[in-house]
Amino acid sequence: MGKLGIGGIAAQIAALALLARAGNSSALLLAFLGAQALSAAMIAMVLWRLLPRRFRVPFAWTYGYLFAFCFLVPLAGSIVCAGSLLIARLLPARRAAGGIGMVGLPVFVTHLISRVTHGGGARLRAQLGNTRAPLPERMTALVAMQSMPARTSSPVLRDLLADSADDVRLLAYGMLDGAEKQLTQRILAELPRLDEARDDAERAEIHKRLADLYWELIYQNLVQGDVYRYTADQVEHHARAALEADAGQPGLWYMRGRLALNRNEPAQAREWLERAERLGFARERTLPLLAEAAYLERDYAAVRAILLSFDSPSPLPLVRPMLRYWRS
Repeated sequence: MGKLGIGGIAAQIAALALLARAGNSSALLLAFLGAQALSAAMIAMVLWRLLPRRFRVPFAWTYGYLFAFCFLVPLAGSIVCAGSLLIARLLPARRAAGGIGMVGLPVFVTHLISRVTHGGGARLRAQLGNTRAPLPERMTALVAMQSMPARTSSPVLRDLLADSADDVRLLAYGMLDGAEKQLTQRILAELPRLDEARDDAERAEIHKRLADLYWELIYQNLVQGDVYRYTADQVEHHARAALEADAGQPGLWYMRGRLALNRNEPAQAREWLERAERLGFARERTLPLLAEAAYLERDYAAVRAILLSFDSPSPLPLVRPMLRYWRS
């Protein structure tokens, strides 16, 4: 680096001498430009090596900027750059800037999960996802998932429908199909009662039960695609019919609010969720959804205000990071 610096200074002096003698001579002027370019290239390399590591990338842009500055501003450009680096070394910043860095994904070895003595659900999911585990152990884990809530186990079972092991794939399909059939049979048993209802009150109660059953299909992640859209329409239809008879049912307003949010209708979702809350629905369940609706409307002040009002002593694990972010 010392040789480059000395060579750059010598080339700079030669370039300035050529410029002083150039006058109207095109040859001397071209010689000056060549010497100036050589000087700028060497001095820019020295300055680039003196930069802090985080400022050296990307090389092409950083080095190109230094070269252009030293070339276009003879002598003064080199002095300014060198002076800036010297001042930065002598007077460093009191507090390092909190930049954004690249962090690599952690490596997690799923077949070692059996050594963990806690988190049974996580251990079952990891064992099912480990295709190197013995088939009997995976089948045992799959059967054990029947004790887990359907909302938690359904996404895992759906992923297993593409498993390479036929036994795992068939058992997962059977468990999903069984859970869906149980709810479907209850729905089919309720539908004829609508025509047999003796009065509006009984009919409204049947509409409420049907809305709850269709909602369970969605809540337990048992429907997707077109079936999901049909099921959501049925929830909306029966919930609306039940609310026409009795508008004081907060659970039905909550369902409609969540479905409106899924349809990307945040204004409608906020209205129905706020109504559910006024009727006594659990505030800690409506606030995250109200915040999401406000976020979709880009009302960030409302998002912060809503989450600052969240006073549950034990928020859900998925809600805690969001609360920390918006409260900071």
